[in-house]
Amino acid sequence: MKKRNQQAAMIAIAMMIGGGALLPFQAPLSAASASNATSVSVEQAMAKLAEQGVLQGGGDGKLHAERHLTNAEFIKMAVLALGLNVEVASELPNAKWYDVYVSAALAGGLLAQDAQFQPNKPLAAADIAPMIAKALQRDVKSAQYWMDALRIGQTNMTRGEAAQLLLQAQQAVRSELASIVSVKALNKITLEVVFDQPMTLADEATAAAQANFIFSNGLKLVNQPRLKTGSVATYIVPVQTMKPGESFSLTYKGKQTFNVTGGEETIKLKDVRQVTNDTFEVSSLREDGVIDYGYVISAYAGGRGANAIVLEADNTFQGKPLQIISSLATRQAVLTPENGAPITVNYVGFTQSTDGKQEPKFRLPAGTSLQPGVTYTVTSDWFELANKTFTAQQIAPLAIASAANIDGASISVSLTADPGDELFAYRSVQLKGKDGSVLTAQYRVQTRKGEIGIFDIQNGGKLAAGMTYDVTPVGTWATANAIVLDVK
Repeated sequence: MKKRNQQAAMIAIAMMIGGGALLPFQAPLSAASASNATSVSVEQAMAKLAEQGVLQGGGDGKLHAERHLTNAEFIKMAVLALGLNVEVASELPNAKWYDVYVSAALAGGLLAQDAQFQPNKPLAAADIAPMIAKALQRDVKSAQYWMDALRIGQTNMTRGEAAQLLLQAQQAVRSELASIVSVKALNKITLEVVFDQPMTLADEATAAAQANFIFSNGLKLVNQPRLKTGSVATYIVPVQTMKPGESFSLTYKGKQTFNVTGGEETIKLKDVRQVTNDTFEVSSLREDGVIDYGYVISAYAGGRGANAIVLEADNTFQGKPLQIISSLATRQAVLTPENGAPITVNYVGFTQSTDGKQEPKFRLPAGTSLQPGVTYTVTSDWFELANKTFTAQQIAPLAIASAANIDGASISVSLTADPGDELFAYRSVQLKGKDGSVLTAQYRVQTRKGEIGIFDIQNGGKLAAGMTYDVTPVGTWATANAIVLDVK
């Protein structure tokens, strides 16, 4: 039973019941069908589930795809599809036909023990997408996209619609046995890798992926592979800058090897702009034909709101091709002052996309700053700018207005005004106690709300109860005029 419970936790279907079901006997996908949801006809879906013993015909021998399902009927389909043990019928005198299936669903983890199960209530299509997403460890946008592709409405669900969705969800179950179907370079820093099934979350993690994806020519992943929103098993895979036209091999888990031609395209960006005395950003808009991967991957779809989209299989959106900027972790650029030596600058993490725009920031080496009046040129081996020069100006540093204890291990830092941008990134403050103790707190990425950001005490440090600390910025990124934090 434990094995069945673990399987039930992974699998893919539920509605208002907190569980899921996996269809067995899944066939490998082609590259095309693995890219995005594939519409399977009602007849094909019904026939497949009938073959698996999940569906049975009526007295007239027909499968009746048009009939609406109740919750109890759906539970029976899910239990049979999963292959859970159906125990001997209940000995209660008023036992219903569905009791054995509900019991199996409870024992197998498809139903929560405290579920308010309404057996005769019609199965509502509108409740399905969030449950499918949770069961598949995916985003709701993808599940809804599949339903839309299958033309499943928001009213009560029919047997045929449920069969289509079950068959679709079957393909999207994560598996440690997932294997690669195809590999291609989208641009100099991005691969698109299609699997026959999605990888497990453990295999997607950065350390595991770096061990499983082995490249020739010294090429490496720079971050974890990410599932594309709406796809079944297509991944955006960020790698170090590839040499155009140069072939290399990719071996996955030591079992599959693919020959790949390096990406030819550089990312086409538009403008460069100074944002602080030591930081500048390069930018482009979706209308310019460039999109950050954060808007097209399953992991971020829920947090990007209306900016999140589902790309077509050829990476177009509404008929327009889009270049995808994958993870910029460890990326660099070159900043060359007029009449000066080139300076290598590093990408500032978690700044590559905000508010639907692509605007990654780069920072000069510690202790250096842009010189007012000097014109700089920005170049890179992975992007090119339409406008690649800017003249530096003196920009006033941010100003810290106050600091407050959160939980002894974290503090909030408030500026005098909302900077309107992610300018806290990778910044730190020092807290000097009246007893001479010194702590350092670093900004927790992506926590800024307006003018307030959260900073975490480093190296396991804790604020001392009853202590008063003077708060000052580390470096020249901000000013602080007698900012005091009292720990109650």
